[in-house]
Amino acid sequence: MRLRHVRATQPATSARRHAPQPMPRTSTWRRWPRFGVAAGAGTGVAAGTAVAWALQHRVVARSTAEAARTAKGAFVVPGDLLHHFVDLDDGGVAHVVERGSGPPIVLVHGATLSSDLWCQQLTELGARHRMIAVDVRGHGRSTPGSDGFRGGMGRLAADLRQVFDALDVEGAVLAGHSLGGMISLQLAAEAPSGWRARHLHALALLDTSAGPLASWRGASRMRRPISGALARAMVVADRIGVGPARSADVRWWSARFAFGPDPDPAQVAFTESMGAPTPVATLAGVLGTLASFDITARLPDVDLLALVVVGSHDRLTPPSHARRLADGLPRAELVELPRAGHMPMLERPHELARLLDELAGKVAAGS
Repeated sequence: MRLRHVRATQPATSARRHAPQPMPRTSTWRRWPRFGVAAGAGTGVAAGTAVAWALQHRVVARSTAEAARTAKGAFVVPGDLLHHFVDLDDGGVAHVVERGSGPPIVLVHGATLSSDLWCQQLTELGARHRMIAVDVRGHGRSTPGSDGFRGGMGRLAADLRQVFDALDVEGAVLAGHSLGGMISLQLAAEAPSGWRARHLHALALLDTSAGPLASWRGASRMRRPISGALARAMVVADRIGVGPARSADVRWWSARFAFGPDPDPAQVAFTESMGAPTPVATLAGVLGTLASFDITARLPDVDLLALVVVGSHDRLTPPSHARRLADGLPRAELVELPRAGHMPMLERPHELARLLDELAGKVAAGS
């Protein structure tokens, strides 16, 4: 109850008696105006969030339906692949597929993807090349060993080197996409010169970076703690069933972000289908690996013929990263694909196949 104090307007001796008047009611909204404003704002935010969620869900549903209608036969892994399972030195197993014969081209995919990513290049180039596609540990049908992702990019490069040795791959073009490009750079930089001269003759670095991915002020000090905290949060969230990887809509938008401004719904759906089964432990491990990767200072030592390819609309590893990479390598050529995003093997499959074929031809000619 609110007390009201009234100042007398007449002398006390002449004051007249009046019947007591009832106290006027004060509205709850007048007593707590801030509460009313906050409640109204909260209601508006909730309503806006619900509308936004419904709209984005409609976009996802429409794209998914279009993909189902158009994707038949678009992304078929060749049926004549030879499958290898390479035992790694920490007890892990690397799954590798192979097709065709001729000068070898080794393909390494990016994070949350698999060797299926290269289905069109395996089909198109398998008639004249020995095509080899590797599942990075924790992806596809490859399993991590006791090391997990400890050791960062060096651990992943060691896996790739063991694949080369096990399959007796010599004089290869090594094509790495995104994370796969970083693994390829790490292997090329740290492998003994004698091994490199025998096994590795050229690099194709597709929508990747020499690191670091974050360039804002203070990022070098913060990226490891932040990535570690995010990795732990992802694992905990997944355990209690609320992780973002469990949401089909989140997975779709993550896949869509990798493409340029004119994505084919079937390509987005295909990318999302590869990412869906990726274990959260793998995502957490890759996040830490990316946070610690920076091989910029060692690029001058990678004296190999190199092709750097980037989409003009790549938002994950923008063209600025590709330009720095090409500038740092002694023998690099830069190709920018107009209106392509982060996925040239899907967005520009025939053009990428041509570029890889031409690079292998330069190797054969001794360029």
